[in-house]
Amino acid sequence: MWFPDHPARPLGWSEPGRTTLEIKTGSWRTRHPRYVEATAPCRARCPAAEPIPHWVERARLGDYASAWALIREENPFPAVLGRVCAHPCESGCHRAAHDGAVAINALERFVGDWGLRHGRPTRPTAARPERIAVVGGGPAGLTCAYHLVRLGYRVTVFEAAAELGGLLRHGIPAYRLPRAVLDREIELVLDLGIEVVTGRRLGAEIGWDALAAYDATFLAVGASRPRQLGIAGESARRIGDGVAFLRAVNAGERPDVGRRVAVIGGGSTAMDVARCARRLGAPSVTVLALEAHDAMDATPEEVTQALAEGVEIRHGVGVAAFVETDGAVSGVVTAPARLERGPDGEIRPAFGPGPRGVVGATDVILAIGQGLDPSGLPIGVRVADGLIAVGAAGATSAERVFAGGDAASVQRTVAHAVAAGTRGARAIDWGFSGRHTVPHEAPRPWAVPEPGRVVAASEIDMELHPRVSRVARRERWGADSIGSFAEVAEGIGERAARAEAARCLTCGRCTGCDVCLRVCPDMAISRDAGGYRVGSEYCKGCGLCAAECPRGALVMVATA
Repeated sequence: MWFPDHPARPLGWSEPGRTTLEIKTGSWRTRHPRYVEATAPCRARCPAAEPIPHWVERARLGDYASAWALIREENPFPAVLGRVCAHPCESGCHRAAHDGAVAINALERFVGDWGLRHGRPTRPTAARPERIAVVGGGPAGLTCAYHLVRLGYRVTVFEAAAELGGLLRHGIPAYRLPRAVLDREIELVLDLGIEVVTGRRLGAEIGWDALAAYDATFLAVGASRPRQLGIAGESARRIGDGVAFLRAVNAGERPDVGRRVAVIGGGSTAMDVARCARRLGAPSVTVLALEAHDAMDATPEEVTQALAEGVEIRHGVGVAAFVETDGAVSGVVTAPARLERGPDGEIRPAFGPGPRGVVGATDVILAIGQGLDPSGLPIGVRVADGLIAVGAAGATSAERVFAGGDAASVQRTVAHAVAAGTRGARAIDWGFSGRHTVPHEAPRPWAVPEPGRVVAASEIDMELHPRVSRVARRERWGADSIGSFAEVAEGIGERAARAEAARCLTCGRCTGCDVCLRVCPDMAISRDAGGYRVGSEYCKGCGLCAAECPRGALVMVATA
């Protein structure tokens, strides 16, 4: 109701000479906006914890040197992971339901390949007196060594094989990971000043007492013992192990394969074995997988490529026995089954009702995983459920001995191995220095880090982002691909990379879009030193800025 001395005023009226900057309404508020930097869902799902929005932003700006350096704050192998990672990060991308997840894996390969050509890492100066031994030159061991030497430690890597790389070299075929890429990526790590001893196995050619000269040890010995099915006929000739088969192929050999090859397993190793068998001339290759199509450990890209190359995949079947003729395998007895996994990661079939069948085979290759060989471990290191027993930071039961990678975890992807090496290095550093290493660049100066909060899809305003198709990687298909071991998937060019990086929503990170500044009804937000300032004397705490922030970089908090 209007009082006589306050006549009705027309809409839009304002007292002459008065502005919102003179009407200080901030005392009314019980809440106020705060700029934050929260965790993007892609990073939350990345096993290696790469600062994905940070390095994608740098790639979008064409600053590939910074993008490469940011990836390598966590992962020293961007060109490798850009080829072989299962990219679970993309499954969390909030753009997926809009027009397709950002092709993070393709972008990482582009940035990683830039680093192979132009990367010049700065060699650190050893600043600490401690010497660290790393046993195993695969991705976990090399990652641990990489971080430790950057932290100022003197590091020696012991590798039983003649060359470094572990399963990256011996277990992944060249059509997925060219050897020149792997060699250059390892070279960039070793250039930091890491000492390497190859061709001598600790516990055999070198006694474990040699580690007494070191202040700490990281065990990344891998899992080298082939698993068996334990069924009738398994001792027949021409039944082999998948990792041994791939090791021979990657060494340049051409293992003899017959006309009908059966591969047992549903992971990346099974796909690699099947595709290599096709490249070695097997006209019929059948993969027998316990998993359903959408539950396979192999990536959808690997499955699609295998099918295009003529590999048959049968799902939901277990192997009940092998048919043996004159001492050699001649068939596989199958039955409906589903997958069960033991605490040590071992896969077991759970057979169900249904008819049995026989798949004819001249060769059978088992790709059902590897187990730890505990016989060569140093005294005092406890083994549980077939793995080296470790704590959250990778510490074993032996003093100043840490472990990671396939020897200590059932999560056996390259990204998980990289994460284990990073975790082990930081735990060792914490033990000696007590410092927390900063894993990526600091947030915006005006923002408060909120690493525990993952940005929800409801916080992203998709209406501000027009639909743009996801970049597609070109691949050689069918007969073109099985004619050689040349790389199947091609990388993307700079123009496509910049365009794809522009699709990133930069979830949880302010990009200076000015939406908050424009929508504030009290003009309480202003530009300040490259960021934003909220004038507490004017802000009423209405929350409109936080509600309209298109990427969840503003939250409302209670005013003290």
